[in-house]
Amino acid sequence: MKKWGPLVAGAMLVATALAVPVEKWVQTSQSDFEAGDAKGVSILALGQVALAPDLKPLLKDAVPHVWALASDAKGALYAATGTQAKVLRISGGKVETFFTSPNKTDIEILAVAVAPDGAVFAAAAPSGTIFRIAPDGKAEPFHKVDEPYVWALAIAPDGTVYAATGPNGKLLRLTAKGKAATLLAAGARHLLSLALAPDGSLYAGSDKDGLLYHVSPQGQGRVAYDAEESDIRALALDPQGRLYFATAGAARATPVQPTTPAPSPIRTMGRTMMIMTEQEPPGEPGGGPSPAPAPSPQPSPAPSETRPGAGNAIYRLTPEGDVTRVVGVTGVAFYSLLWHGGQLYAGTGNDGRLYAIEHNRLVRLANLHESQITALALVEGRIHLATANSGQVYQMAADHAATGTLVSQVRDAGAFSRWGVVSWDARTPRGTTVTLATRSGNVATPDDTWSPWSPELSRAQGDHIASPPARFIQYRLTLKTTRPDATPVLDEVVVAYAQSNRRPVIAQVQVAKVPKPRRPMPQPQPGQPVGSQPSPMTSMAGAEKPPPSPRGPFADLVRITWQASDPNKDDLVYTLYFRGEDETTWKKLEDRLTATTYDWDTHAVPDGAFRIRVVASDSPTNPPDQAQEGEKTTEAFIVDNTPPTVSDLAVRVAKDRSLAVTAKASDAGPGLAEGEYSIDGGQWVSLVPVDGIFDGQGEALDFKVPALPKGEHTIVVRVKDHAGNTGAAKAVFTVE
Repeated sequence: MKKWGPLVAGAMLVATALAVPVEKWVQTSQSDFEAGDAKGVSILALGQVALAPDLKPLLKDAVPHVWALASDAKGALYAATGTQAKVLRISGGKVETFFTSPNKTDIEILAVAVAPDGAVFAAAAPSGTIFRIAPDGKAEPFHKVDEPYVWALAIAPDGTVYAATGPNGKLLRLTAKGKAATLLAAGARHLLSLALAPDGSLYAGSDKDGLLYHVSPQGQGRVAYDAEESDIRALALDPQGRLYFATAGAARATPVQPTTPAPSPIRTMGRTMMIMTEQEPPGEPGGGPSPAPAPSPQPSPAPSETRPGAGNAIYRLTPEGDVTRVVGVTGVAFYSLLWHGGQLYAGTGNDGRLYAIEHNRLVRLANLHESQITALALVEGRIHLATANSGQVYQMAADHAATGTLVSQVRDAGAFSRWGVVSWDARTPRGTTVTLATRSGNVATPDDTWSPWSPELSRAQGDHIASPPARFIQYRLTLKTTRPDATPVLDEVVVAYAQSNRRPVIAQVQVAKVPKPRRPMPQPQPGQPVGSQPSPMTSMAGAEKPPPSPRGPFADLVRITWQASDPNKDDLVYTLYFRGEDETTWKKLEDRLTATTYDWDTHAVPDGAFRIRVVASDSPTNPPDQAQEGEKTTEAFIVDNTPPTVSDLAVRVAKDRSLAVTAKASDAGPGLAEGEYSIDGGQWVSLVPVDGIFDGQGEALDFKVPALPKGEHTIVVRVKDHAGNTGAAKAVFTVE
C-alpha cells in the first residue's frame, strides 16, 4: 500500500528551509526500481522492494561456463561445463568431476540429461559426441553426431534419447544401442532447445528464424509457431501440458509503453517483416553460435515492454495450438525457463537476473554477478541456477537473504541543487530494517569526484539529506533481516530538493516595423490616361516583399519581441531600456511587463541609431535577495521619422496634350526607395528617377505622362524612403 505521509512531510520540511520551488523525485513503480542496481533484493510487480531468496553458491572454484543442469532420482545434480569439457557432480555438499571428454578437441559440454536407469548422457563440442556415463562413472561414446553441436538432450521414460543439433538443424532419435534416426531436418542453422511432453511429443526451438517445431509421437514434424523474435533457447512445460518458450535473439528495438490487459491468443502463422540487427553465428558454415553472448561492457538497462518482434519474448502454447505472448522486453535475453510451484521462472542475460512471471510481468527475484543464467533445474523441490561468464551453480533457498541493497539510478536535478528531506514508505516486521544513504556529484556517472555515501538514515518519516549540494544525486537502500522467514517491504522513496536560483535566459530580441492596415486599391478614375500602370507602392496588396533589415530603418511604431525562459521555471517580468548610439546612459522605456512583445512609438526620440535592452527578472517567484536577472541587447538600428521631400515640380504640356514632368526628390535619412505619381487623384503610377534606380538621398525625376483631356488638371508626385516615410508635391496645370 502506498502512503502519502512521508511525501507530504518531506515537502513541508524542505519548504521551510528553502525559499524556492521544491521538486520531488518519487520512486514508486517497478520500472523505477528496476532502473537501479539490485543485489540481494527482489523487485516485485507492484513496485515493491523486498529481500531476495537466499542464493548459495555450490562451486568453490568457478568455471568459465555452466551450460546445462540435470538431476537424478537420488538428488545429485550434474552440471555441463566449459572450457575443459567436464561434467560436475554435486551431491551432499560435495562437488566432484564426474566426467571429462576424452576427445582433446572438445572444450565444452553443452547438454546433459539423466536416464531412468541413472545413466548420465553428456554432449561434447565440437566433436559432436554424445557420451553415456554409468552411475559408477564409467563412460563410453554413445553416438557420434555428424554435427559439431548438440545443443539439447531429452530422454523418454523408455530410455530413448533425443538430440537437438546444429548447424544443420537436425532432431535425432537414438535407441538404447545408440542407433540414430532423423525425426526432423529443419534446415535451420541450429536447433537450440528441446522439450519432451508427457504424451511423447517433442518441441524444438531454432535460432535465427525463431521457429518452434513440434514432432508428434508418431514422428510427424511441423512448425508450431513462427516467432517474430529469433533464437528460441528455452522451453518449459507446465502440468496442463502448456509449453512456454522464450527467445534470446540479438535484435533490439525501441520500447513501447507496457499494456496491462492480458494478451489475447495468437493463431496466425504468418510473419511480419521487421528490420532488425542480428549477430550472425560465427563460423559459417559449420560454426555454431556462441552458447551465450559475452558479458556486456556496460550495465544492462532495465527491461521494458515491447511490441511483437522487438527485443525478446516469452510465449505460451496450449495443447490446442493457441499461442499467447506472455511478456516482451528489450534489454533482456531469455536463456532458461522453469515451471515450479504454479509459477514460471526465467533466467536471463546479459544481466544475470532471475525473474518470476506474475500477471504477465517480469518480477526480479535476484541479480547475480555472473552475466547469464543459462539453466534452471529442480532438485528435491529446490531451484538451482547455472551461470556463464563466469560459471557457477546456485541453490535458491526458501529463506530470505540476510541483507540486500538497491542503488538507485542517478537523478539529474537539472542544475546545482540543495537537497532537502528524503523519506520512504516501508513495512518492517520484527527483526527487519530499512536504511538509506545518499551521495551526490556534478558529473552524470558517479566517480571519485562524487561525495562518499552519507551515514545510513533510518527515519522513514523523513530525514535531512547530508550529501553536499550538487546537480546529481543517488540513493542506496539497505534491507536487512535477522529472521530468515521475514523481510522488509519497501513501497516508495521520495527525495526533495530545490535548484539554486539561476538567471533567466533571453534567447533573442527582435525589432521590426509594426505593419499598417492595408488601404483598399483605388479604382480607376474617369479620364485616367491610357497605358498608365498601377504603382507597386499602393496597388500590389498581398504581394510578398523581402522582410526589412533588423537594423532598420524604422519609422512610427517599432515592435520589440523577445523569447525568454527560466531554468527554474519561475515567473518572469521584463524591463525595457533604450539608448542612442552616441549616448552612455540607458533610459527606461517600460517596466513590469509580463508579455514578450512591446510596440515603441519612436516619434518620442530624434532620428538616429538606437539599441534596445531587455532585462528579465524572476522576482515574482523569489525573495528580493535571491532574485536573478538576465538581459540581452539588440544590434544598433536606425529610427527615421523625417519624410523625404519633392521640390521644383514642373509640368510642360506638349501640342499632343502629353506631359513632360520634372522634379527633385531628396531624403535626409537613409535614402529614397520608391516613387510614384497620380493624375487628378487617380491611380498611382510608379516612376523611376533619371539614373534608373532609387539608391541615394537625392534623385532627379524626369518622366512623361500620356495625353490628357482638355481642361484643368492636378498632378501629385510622391516618394518614399527606406523607413516608409513619404513626401509629396502637387502642381496644377491646364491642357489647351
